[in-house]
Amino acid sequence: MATKKEIEQEAVDTAKVEVEKLAKKDVELKPLNLYQKINEVKKVVKTFTKDAKTEGSGSYTYISGTQILSAIKEKMEELQLLLLPVATEHQHHETYNYTTRNGQKTDFIVIGKITYEWINAENPEERQRVDWQYYGEQGDISKAFGSGLTYSERYVLLKSLGVPTDDEDPDTHTEDKTQNKENPKPAQPPKPAEEKSKYKKAEELAKKNGFSMEQVKEWVKKKYKKAIAINSLTDEQFDELMSALDNGSNEQ
Repeated sequence: MATKKEIEQEAVDTAKVEVEKLAKKDVELKPLNLYQKINEVKKVVKTFTKDAKTEGSGSYTYISGTQILSAIKEKMEELQLLLLPVATEHQHHETYNYTTRNGQKTDFIVIGKITYEWINAENPEERQRVDWQYYGEQGDISKAFGSGLTYSERYVLLKSLGVPTDDEDPDTHTEDKTQNKENPKPAQPPKPAEEKSKYKKAEELAKKNGFSMEQVKEWVKKKYKKAIAINSLTDEQFDELMSALDNGSNEQ
């Protein structure tokens, strides 16, 4: 036969269970708001692994868009949560010519703005706007635009759901692009050779004509009535010295 204390404890435990049931039922009945739904989706993306690899030189692995979408699609449908592109704005496009081992190639580069919205389908007025950029590069301009949209969606999801992306790169194909033939950078003019000093010029000409630098210094001392370092000669004095050496004269 249970004691009075045991009966009281059993009553307390039963009351706790009932309270917990009521609280859980209340939570289940209360609809989740937009941010709570996004948070629920975040809970299913903790185990992403790099499952795809680029082609070409410098290849690397990355988290594919297919893995992301397949992991969250069911949960988003369950929660009636949508992520939709609602606006795009083209900003720029250009061609890029380059050379590979297989010859000359041309890529199309497209750049623009794109706006996504997280939408609570149970309450469509509840939305979260995400302004983003798209960048695409492919050998066909329509493919460049498509890849730009694909990459932007992938990274909106990765960033919104808090998936680490430190080692990620939006490219899915890499090639050696050695030179832009269409818009070459202007060649930089060669740096001018360092100008020789007056002493060096005098030394070379003196040696050529059979004079020592001691004779040159003596010529300067006699000519200008005082000793002057060769590098300290005025331009006029230096020209006189060079003329004398060129003429093979060591006289005043």
